[in-house]
Amino acid sequence: MTYEVSFSELKTWRTCRMLHHYKYCECLEPRTKPVALKRGAWIHELLEAYYKGNDWREVHRALTDEFATLMDEEREYYGDLPGTAETLMTLYEQTYPNDRTLEVELEFKGFPLSRVVHLKGRIDLVLQDARGVWVVEHKTTSRMPSEDERIVNPQVALYIPVVEQQLQVEVNGVLWNYLITRIPKRKQKELLHRRYLPINKNVLSRLREEATVAAVEIHHLTRPYRSLNPMLCRTCSYRSLCIGELMGLDVEFIKRNEYKERRQHGDHIEESEEDDEAE
Repeated sequence: MTYEVSFSELKTWRTCRMLHHYKYCECLEPRTKPVALKRGAWIHELLEAYYKGNDWREVHRALTDEFATLMDEEREYYGDLPGTAETLMTLYEQTYPNDRTLEVELEFKGFPLSRVVHLKGRIDLVLQDARGVWVVEHKTTSRMPSEDERIVNPQVALYIPVVEQQLQVEVNGVLWNYLITRIPKRKQKELLHRRYLPINKNVLSRLREEATVAAVEIHHLTRPYRSLNPMLCRTCSYRSLCIGELMGLDVEFIKRNEYKERRQHGDHIEESEEDDEAE
């Protein structure tokens, strides 16, 4: 028997078993997308258009028109999302006009991590520069993560063997592409950052082994359980459902009013958490 998982599912599993249950077993998502995720998804669409050689401003206008159809309360909740996205992308276009792109939004499935675990997913970008070839991970965030935070979150490196096989190139590691979203408090030069994380074969081997263990755990766990970590629970999109279930409330009412079925995109469920925002 083989198991197919995505990087996002592995990340969710490691974060909280109950979170994984709600997202991947019950296939639920909030009816109102959290601000950070909606902003991240918006900017990600603009970056995709930019790197595919399309007019990102045209995509932005379409998203802005769609945004204008939201209820007044929703627009107030999201704030000036169109303005934030346009400011960041205008600066991005000026800052990185000459990126050498090898692949944009590379989608794949069935890549073997081991005999029993296959990986599926979608890679934001593959770039080549003077330092080598890099798997690029776009990140919108309200603050710049520390080096330690990047080191303990290297799982995106699992994409490296996929790129090497499909593009026939040697990949040097991961390039984190940060767009800082708290614009009013910052100078423009502080809004865009890139950080490199070289990955050697030994690290990659350990990551593949750990991913295999996690994937097997996912398919053998008979009952999910909560992490109950205040730092994680505070920003969790499923907090009301989880607490309601824990306290014996009417969870079906909560599900009907606050959640909906997750959207499907081709062979995979939409992975919005890859555009999360660190508060």
